[in-house]
Amino acid sequence: PWPDTVAIYLKGLVVGDPGEKRLVARMVRRTVIRYCLLAYILCIRQLSVRLKKRFPSMHELVKTGIVRADEAGRIGEEESSNIFSSNWWMPLKWSVEILNKAKQEGLVTSAPGYSHMLGRLSEFRARLSEVATYVYLPVPLVYTQVVHLAVYVYFAVSLIGEQWIIWRQPGDEEVDLYYPIFMTVRFLFIFGWLRVAETLYNPFGEDDEDFELNELLNRHFKVAMTIVDENEEHPELKKDIFWNQADPELIENPELDIEEGFGDIKEDFIFK
Repeated sequence: PWPDTVAIYLKGLVVGDPGEKRLVARMVRRTVIRYCLLAYILCIRQLSVRLKKRFPSMHELVKTGIVRADEAGRIGEEESSNIFSSNWWMPLKWSVEILNKAKQEGLVTSAPGYSHMLGRLSEFRARLSEVATYVYLPVPLVYTQVVHLAVYVYFAVSLIGEQWIIWRQPGDEEVDLYYPIFMTVRFLFIFGWLRVAETLYNPFGEDDEDFELNELLNRHFKVAMTIVDENEEHPELKKDIFWNQADPELIENPELDIEEGFGDIKEDFIFK
């Protein structure tokens, strides 16, 4: 699951009047999105080898700043490999409680918007649960063993069965021997599908074809925190070049000065 939708709802609905309330609203937004990312890490860390190596214990998470020491103490050590005994859901519970308090304090004024925001949090939790259940309840090992055995035995027998026995009597016609093209095609297709199935069996490993969760987590953290924060003002509101055009076309306009707008762009906001 991606936290972008939750971050957008927080940015649009959790607001405050200039002054102390605006500061509190900013803390609420940042804390809720931090808790969402913490739940993401605690859940996927149980499944992913890469995240497990990056965050082997709660101590490493505390050092990154994604969780405070007092919060880590309430969650626990999280050293068990059993996803059902994990407390990864606890930060999401705190998020709901913080949003309830924010609504009571007037930081969330729209009741329908508040309901939709809780719905986005519930969807985020549901998608994490789906990933956890998918990985924790995999295909039984005997199924994969039977498939591998069937494929290997089939081609071992085919290697013998596709050979030709030259048994000719005097006067028999000449037999044209040919290369087993169709058997070769079957071999390539079936073994290719078998390798694809092995890759899909555990997409959270360390192979090149598996999910690059470290980069994905870095992206989620950067984008979500940027959305909910107040780092900069939005661009100045101006009329676009298509103003009053009855039939606008998206074509190149040589008269536009593109160098003027690119002077202040920072590399921090360019995702590579």
